[in-house]
Amino acid sequence: MSAASSRPRPPARRTWLWVLGMLVCAFTLVAVHEFFIRSSTGQWLEQATLESRYWNITQGPLQNDTLREVLGAAPTVTAIIAGVIFLAITLLRQRFVGAGIAVAVFLGANITTQALKGVWIHRVDPDVPMSDPNMQLWWWDVASFPSGHATLAAAAAVAVFLVSAPHQRPFIGLFTGLLAVFSGAAIFMTGHFASDIIAAYLVVALWGLLGGWLVMRTGERWNTVTLEDDTAVGAGAGLAWFLGVVFCVAAGLALLFAGGWEAIRTAAQDPSGWHWLAGTLLPVGPGFLLCAAGITFFDAEAGRRHHGQSLHAPQQSDHPVPPQFTHLYEV
Repeated sequence: MSAASSRPRPPARRTWLWVLGMLVCAFTLVAVHEFFIRSSTGQWLEQATLESRYWNITQGPLQNDTLREVLGAAPTVTAIIAGVIFLAITLLRQRFVGAGIAVAVFLGANITTQALKGVWIHRVDPDVPMSDPNMQLWWWDVASFPSGHATLAAAAAVAVFLVSAPHQRPFIGLFTGLLAVFSGAAIFMTGHFASDIIAAYLVVALWGLLGGWLVMRTGERWNTVTLEDDTAVGAGAGLAWFLGVVFCVAAGLALLFAGGWEAIRTAAQDPSGWHWLAGTLLPVGPGFLLCAAGITFFDAEAGRRHHGQSLHAPQQSDHPVPPQFTHLYEV
């Protein structure tokens, strides 16, 4: 084994990768805004999924008030579950600095979402038909991008992820990610556009990367794993990647089964249940992909060392002392 490979590797050592990740999240967030809010293609797609959901609310299964209340409570329930796990980890492991950073990430993501709501507002294209003119008052021309409820659920999930140990993050990330992603699907069913939820996930991901870098830099000891006990993240990350791809493909197939672009243009006159399914799945696939990317990236950036090895490599002197004279330097 070479000397370089035996040296301990500190966590979050490649700051440029964290900065690049944040820039990618910011760029993708702007791209989602440009496509779904500013382009006519994105608006036609959003209206098609809206028509299908509206039909289900007025005539289909969602006309049940109890069901809508249960779906509407999903983000709050997710935040409560995540909060209980967060407090348990923080108190049992005494990761108070990491917990403080995680709380700052939670607050920062939610404040950012509220700030963006006043800047990025859905403006419907006048050529997009509506089966009910009130749709413009109910859903369009409303400050809903990004979704505050989706941000609440996702930010709570990320807070738990940040205070978890490296070997726990694949399971914790997948579990809390499942809660947050399916909360997003419930949010779509009860009133938001799919793009609102995707945007919320990206806001949280950006803040999660910033907080993750700080957590690893300030909690070097508990963010470093020993190579002998290192466990692979394949199961958790692999399942998240698989689900992300499957749900993205499923959303695309639902749009195809609905009749493609022609069915989107006639959704106001002939809403399809496939559009409802597509709108529900649209935020689920990207949500799982972000979850998988987070698990994979945080594992790659965790510190590594051997058993009994100090966290920091010994300093190498430019002028080493010859062995026969080392006793002169002993204290």
